[in-house]
Order: sequence, then C-alpha cells, then structure tokens
Amino acid sequence: MALLVGGCGSHPEGMKSLRWLTDDEKTKVIEIALNKTKAAKYLQDYSHYKTDLSWIAIVWHNSEYSEYWGLDYEWVEEKILPPPPKGVPQGVVMSTIPESAEFYSRVVINFGKPPQWQVMAAINPDTGKVALVEEYPFRTGPTPPK
Repeated sequence: MALLVGGCGSHPEGMKSLRWLTDDEKTKVIEIALNKTKAAKYLQDYSHYKTDLSWIAIVWHNSEYSEYWGLDYEWVEEKILPPPPKGVPQGVVMSTIPESAEFYSRVVINFGKPPQWQVMAAINPDTGKVALVEEYPFRTGPTPPK
C-alpha cells in the first residue's frame, strides 16, 4: 500500500543531488519516519523495531510516483556522489536514473522480532517533508504464489 503525501496535485520537492547527511540529519529523518507516518501506529503494536537509512530516487508523473530506485547509503558515499574519487568511474546505477529524478532519504522500519511488518518513508532531509510512505507485510525472497 502506498501513500503519497502532499496532495493538491503536487509532491514535496526532493533534492536534485545527493550529499552526505550529518548525524543530526540522520536522527531527524528517522524520527520523522517513526512519528509522522503510519509507522507511529505500529510503534504501539510492536515492542521491537529496526530502522535502516538509505537513499531513494523518485521520478514523479502528474504528482504520483512512476518509478523509484533504492540506493544504499554507504555505496552512494563511496561510488556515486560527484565528484567520484580519482580513478573511480561515475556509478553505473546513477547512469540509469533519469535527470528528472528527485532524491530523498529513505527510512525503512521493520516491526516485530522476527519482522512482521515494514514501513518505508521517503523524506526530504532539507525540509523534513514526507514525500512517500509504503507499508506491507515483511517478507524475504520471491512472492509466494496465491
């Protein structure tokens, strides 16, 4: 299930390029994901949760997302952020992401031990605005047949 936040024919603006986040910014986007999205409900239902911080590149079409890419935070630091280290080519992943994509911090929260439910939130770390929230039962591997 996906929830687009912003309404009225627009979406919260994202960043046009990636950058390193400070520890305070990392804490801020995780707190927003836990308290300002549907994750807040699951905090009451589950005594255990685990968060993961990464990046998400979203392409918007008529105020709805048409596609997105999840990007590992550490890999982005090492391989994608311009300019790349001397002798390291620009990341292949970035070459597949359209210039129209906007970047957000991506917070994934797994609830339960073992995990039972997952909430993903895309948040602009500059403004604190939530752009996209998805939630679904936790699963690993391929989708089982119905």
